[in-house]
Amino acid sequence: MRPPHPNPLPGEERGFLPVLITLALLVATPAHAQPVRLEAVREDRTARFALHWPGSVATETQRDGRELVLRFSRPLGGVPLDRVPERLESWVDNILYGYDSVVLVLGPGVEATVATDPAGLSVAFTRSPTAAPSREAQAADRAAQRRLDYFRALALVEGGDLRPARALLRALLAQGQKDAQSTALLAQAEERLGRWRDAIMAYDTALELTPDEPSLVQGKALLLHENADRSRLDLDWQKVRNADMQRIARFSGVQEFGRSTALTWSIERREVDVDGARRGDGRLEPFHGARSRLEAALVHDWPELERSTLALYAAPQTLGAGYSHFWRGDQSETRAGFAWSEPSFAFLEGIVDGGRRDRLFVQHEDRLSDRWSLSLGAGYNRYGLAGTADLARSATLEGSLRYTLNQPGPLTSVAYVLDAEYVAHREERRSGDRQDADGNMIEGQPYVPLPAATREVHALQLNVEDYLTDYVRYAAQIGYAYDRRGRSGPQGALSLGWEPTDNLELGFRASHARSTARGTASAVNSAGVTLVWRY
Repeated sequence: MRPPHPNPLPGEERGFLPVLITLALLVATPAHAQPVRLEAVREDRTARFALHWPGSVATETQRDGRELVLRFSRPLGGVPLDRVPERLESWVDNILYGYDSVVLVLGPGVEATVATDPAGLSVAFTRSPTAAPSREAQAADRAAQRRLDYFRALALVEGGDLRPARALLRALLAQGQKDAQSTALLAQAEERLGRWRDAIMAYDTALELTPDEPSLVQGKALLLHENADRSRLDLDWQKVRNADMQRIARFSGVQEFGRSTALTWSIERREVDVDGARRGDGRLEPFHGARSRLEAALVHDWPELERSTLALYAAPQTLGAGYSHFWRGDQSETRAGFAWSEPSFAFLEGIVDGGRRDRLFVQHEDRLSDRWSLSLGAGYNRYGLAGTADLARSATLEGSLRYTLNQPGPLTSVAYVLDAEYVAHREERRSGDRQDADGNMIEGQPYVPLPAATREVHALQLNVEDYLTDYVRYAAQIGYAYDRRGRSGPQGALSLGWEPTDNLELGFRASHARSTARGTASAVNSAGVTLVWRY
């Protein structure tokens, strides 16, 4: 309960009101009191205070200088009047209240107009046109407006409206007076929008205002951990049943290159062992060798939540380039681009004889709610081998609909996944004609240089992931894939990650699926390890 105002209350010379208020301050609110509805609304040029009972009530008002006395024929109950001066800052300087009475101490130059009704009353506050607000009142107005803007931005962030929240917070902080609360909220909004560099700057500013604040220190540390410059080594072993064995080594990394640009790179080497590989001229022969490919890209983040990626590709007998653009919304992401002469190892024939792919694509992801998410994608592909660019053409369609069953942990979700490729053209050739021992001409056998095949795979998946300890996490997936144009079967994957230090991460993984992209539907078993070094 707030202390009484130092000025004498109206009616003190009569001795009635002081006794009334003193008694009211000492009397506890009855447990059976009817609830009272309170309104305390502050706008730019006006403010309003109102009290209304669920039934009828008689009211009496009295004005004495800056003090407005309100009396009622029914008790106030537990209405939270102590927050009124904070909500109506610069309009109401103080409030006294008791059993059935309220005294509002108005701010300097504030006029009050009381309107009564059978259920209570409302008070409209305005400023006297002849009295300019004091510096203290103006400062209080600005402080109150900042608090309103902060809570409005907080509501936007919690509701997922990140762009307007970001704009409101930036405008609020651009006024010159910075506070840790608004700056930390801006960091969260920037982070959720994918602007991690801007989020780091906001965290730094908030930490200058409140050094060593644990929540800020942790938020910045996690963000730096996820986006730090790093190198990664992947070693995988892949076996296709009744076909090839591959040992894949991939060395990749990310390096910041300026405030908004990063360099990404990847070097891959594949060692392949297969008893029979179809060569470009139709011959079927063993292959035991290695092929490598290189990819380097500049990734630039634009101010308006867009990103551009320019990539270069290189492999033996193949040199290409690609470009993609990324748009991010509050709850969605869209990506589109093209690749020309991209080295392609999707087919065994492409590994052996310099496979390449030209591609156009568009992808979109949308978070429909806290639990539902949707992704869709489409593309057009043209496959070739070294020296021949057009051996097969296809259209791809991909998508998923995911529902999160449990969010706190372990994170559990179920998903429907579509992976489809429709081959529109596939070139067939005939191996060279030859003569037999008697001189008769024997026609060559027909063959397909690139065995691209139509597939339409519908899969149901159950995914679970969680931390076993603070530094050990796992992810598991089980499901069944039905190929409407081929063979079906179960699929599954398991991965385990361990971070012995902040800069080092080790990972292990294994999976079982079907090689539907090759048109063989053969089972594929793979296993691999990962080493990540952040610096």
